[in-house]
Amino acid sequence: MSSTAKSYEASRRSTRIRAQIPFRLASLDPAIPFSEHCHTLVVNTEGCGVRVAQALEPGLPVLLDELPGGVSAPASVANCVSLGTDGKYWLVGIALEKPGNIWCVRTAPADWGVESEPAAVAVPLPKKEDEWPYSVFSSKGEAHPGRK
Repeated sequence: MSSTAKSYEASRRSTRIRAQIPFRLASLDPAIPFSEHCHTLVVNTEGCGVRVAQALEPGLPVLLDELPGGVSAPASVANCVSLGTDGKYWLVGIALEKPGNIWCVRTAPADWGVESEPAAVAVPLPKKEDEWPYSVFSSKGEAHPGRK
């Protein structure tokens, strides 16, 4: 049994490390509405393992955003396994479209390598000037509705 585990680990493209990194996981398929703030359980340059409250179909395109460094990364669901018998939580394996250290791990294992270009790109936040609560503020300073 240990020789099987060793050969499997040897075939892995990059070392997995345990890390709780907060991010938002969202479906890119409009037919499957899903968005959840979660934490990674394990990460490597190929993807991550995460616990979520809903089963996700393997192959589902997803977006990892609100990552460290303000980046986002497209990915897909690689696998999904129920944790326990009640179906309350699911362990989901996420495969990145483009491998890299999107997790901003400073002391990364040697086999993570160095990317010549970022694996993820910064996504600018949309302007929300006309949406509440931004519309309550004026260019003159703070507004205090209801205050006299």
